[in-house]
Amino acid sequence: MRHDYDVIIIGSGIAGTIMASILARHGGRVCVIDAFSHPRYTIGESTIPQTSQMLSLIARAYDVPEVEYIGLGAPQGIRKHISSKCGIKRVFGFAYHQLGKEHDPTEAHQFGNIFRDENHLFRQDIDAYLAQVAVRYGADLLQNTRIEDLEIDDHGVTVKTSTGKTLTAQYIVDGSGYRSVVAGKYGLREEPCRFTHKSRTIFTHMIDVKPFEQVAPKHLSIDWSLGTLHHLFEGGWLWVIPFNNHAASTNDLVSVGLSLDTDKHPKDPAVDPEQEFRSFIDQYLPSAAKQFTDAKAMQHWVSTGRLQYSSSSMVGPRYCLMNHAAGFLDALYSRGLVNTCEAIRALAAPLLEAIQDGDWSAERFAFMQGLNDRMFDYADRLVHASYVSWSSFEVWDWTVRIWATAVGVAESNLGSSLLMGDRANFQRPTNPLFSDFEDAGFRPYFEICEKALLAYEKRELSASETAARLRQALEDYQFVMKMPDGSRGIEWAIKAPLCRDWYIGNDACEKRWAAHEPDPHLIGVTV
Repeated sequence: MRHDYDVIIIGSGIAGTIMASILARHGGRVCVIDAFSHPRYTIGESTIPQTSQMLSLIARAYDVPEVEYIGLGAPQGIRKHISSKCGIKRVFGFAYHQLGKEHDPTEAHQFGNIFRDENHLFRQDIDAYLAQVAVRYGADLLQNTRIEDLEIDDHGVTVKTSTGKTLTAQYIVDGSGYRSVVAGKYGLREEPCRFTHKSRTIFTHMIDVKPFEQVAPKHLSIDWSLGTLHHLFEGGWLWVIPFNNHAASTNDLVSVGLSLDTDKHPKDPAVDPEQEFRSFIDQYLPSAAKQFTDAKAMQHWVSTGRLQYSSSSMVGPRYCLMNHAAGFLDALYSRGLVNTCEAIRALAAPLLEAIQDGDWSAERFAFMQGLNDRMFDYADRLVHASYVSWSSFEVWDWTVRIWATAVGVAESNLGSSLLMGDRANFQRPTNPLFSDFEDAGFRPYFEICEKALLAYEKRELSASETAARLRQALEDYQFVMKMPDGSRGIEWAIKAPLCRDWYIGNDACEKRWAAHEPDPHLIGVTV
């Protein structure tokens, strides 16, 4: 049977277009189908170093250099080749709030990027650019086209579109989202959703949002507006992601969203989303509310029900669901794009092999289920534990270090692998919790911390007892961060300390790291 395409991809967002570019670049016949058209309003805008590293790993492994512009080549690559409307992310900021009280500037954390700025992606420009890249490599793009029906059998996939076309392919990749065609067709959504965490979100893009450092006392060294700001409080968090935070920006928009625990703050369908947003911050977050006294929405307000959804499977005969088609959690920690990149990197190789040898058996792609499950399950556990900790800054102060340790070591290992290749020297985890690049000893440390936080949630431990257990777990955890220097062909092995200045908005510390010099705050530096 001669098919129209090797692979049909549903959705022309980041997942679908990067996958299409890879396959088309290497001779695959690919069609991308999307119910809407570019440019369009999309969130999922904040990157972390692991995101950029994974994008660069994909770009280099599959010879798609355009992807590097939003990877380690950003933000300069974005400005030169794509758009001047994206922001920078110099710091990952957390400002803690007690409900109804002014923010205490000492109850805050800033995790700075050591070597380069990360990005606030203005997604309508980024997604449109990546769609163009896919088309240039030879993929067909059908916009404003809905899939009316889908049939999968032993011979392949048949798709009927809203424009009257019938298309056939060997395989289908669903890179869409909640309204996944494949999940809907084959009843893959789990009811109820299996994830523990429950949250909802109100969000939009605004102008005239004041920088937090202008309306509240500042204790740490980097301006909040130079990165992604998370206002944290018992039962939820508020994000502020500016696109206008550097001189070269031509975009005055700021992404704003309020995520709320659905049990503590249930939704009232009768309340207007903007009214709920403003009423909530005015009542519970008086310091954060000062940022929005003159702010005006430039997009419609979106108010969701429960964000979390899951699927019984993401891989089956002739199909695979990408991350957001398979499930969704909470935007906390900006893991959505990282997980998407992990899935692209893993799925591209077997798809290319199948195009070459004609073996489209489900067994070839079955490993994607385990990869997807571990990423979702870890994110669910980490986000739930974080929400639990926000009833006490003392507990949160040590909970945030769980996340920081995980990403810090994973990013240093991934960076070492990118810069040093086979010479990179780090221990691979045999049973990873979330990534092949995580520290080999992270799982037992995480499980000790999670156990303490769940006991705290059940009132079996006090805040001070929980904080003490988290601190002890970190003191007992012997992890190493590899800081690679590609020009010298060496790695710095660093046991990170417990002090709050651990790469947290400390200018002197950043300069020493950039110069590859030992720092008095860093323990056991060896070459």
